[in-house]
Order: sequence, then C-alpha cells, then structure tokens
Amino acid sequence: MTPLQGIGLAVAAYLALLARSAWKQGEMRQFMMSCLVLILLFGLIVSVIAGYVWWHGR
Repeated sequence: MTPLQGIGLAVAAYLALLARSAWKQGEMRQFMMSCLVLILLFGLIVSVIAGYVWWHGR
C-alpha cells in the first residue's frame, strides 16, 4: 500500500465514523450538506488549478 492509499483509507474510515455518529444523533442531513460543501470547494480548487495548468501549458 502506498502512502497516498494509506491516507485515503484513513480519511475514508474517519468519514465512515462521522457518518455513523451523525446517523445515531439524527443529523445525517447536516452531515450530507457538509460533505456537499466540501465537494464543491474541492471541485473549485481543482478547477482553478486545472485552468491554470491548461492556460500556462500552451
């Protein structure tokens, strides 16, 4: 297992534990909204980086 895979596994396990906790506390909607916000932010960051690489890579 590469270090990147280990980090990915740790993050996935942490998110699974957070989801389980949110489920037990009845806050699954709030957890999912938080995940959506994170996905959008990461998507924005990736888009900016990809645009920069594309623009300066010509």
